Amino acid sequence: MFDLKCKRQGCKFNQNCNCTAHNVKVDNTTKCETYEDSKNPQMQQDKIPQPPTRKNICVSCDAKCLFNQDHTCKANGITVITNDFAPECCTFLPK
Repeated sequence: MFDLKCKRQGCKFNQNCNCTAHNVKVDNTTKCETYEDSKNPQMQQDKIPQPPTRKNICVSCDAKCLFNQDHTCKANGITVITNDFAPECCTFLPK
């Protein structure tokens, strides 16, 4: 995974719109299961584009997505956003 962005405010792994989790899990409904509530409710997103994240991060995925190969995301990058108050992968493309 080359580029892992997160626009979910309040996640402890979100640092300036970059996900800092070691591994990410997306369920079959495209929800990010790695989300953990931050203890800092004042956390704000930085709207300035950030450099790509680590290349060695693994994103496991159970969604029926074009990028899902044997439960591993093979996209060059994903973005997690908030839909209906839940963190969700918006890079999802149905098979």
